[in-house]
Amino acid sequence: MDEYKIDKSLNGLKNLITKMLKEEGLRSVGMTDVAIRAGGNSQETRKWRPLLRRVKLAAVHLQRQNLVTGTRKGKEVEIETSKGVVRLALHSSQRV
Repeated sequence: MDEYKIDKSLNGLKNLITKMLKEEGLRSVGMTDVAIRAGGNSQETRKWRPLLRRVKLAAVHLQRQNLVTGTRKGKEVEIETSKGVVRLALHSSQRV
């Protein structure tokens, strides 16, 4: 059981991505990690797996606003067109 419900709307997922990167001091985060956080138990893929497309869309919006960057194998990529595992990081303009 969740302590609190996470907003799974597009704006809610955008907020979750930035919160995970800023408040938790993470250097980068995988989109799967965001989906798991939003969906609950990591062992229950049926809860978080359907959220992956929405998480990617939220990340694309954040990248277009220069709030996050996407990286694959250490190189910056366009989140929208990239295939495979993409990690999200705060855009250099957002780092403290």
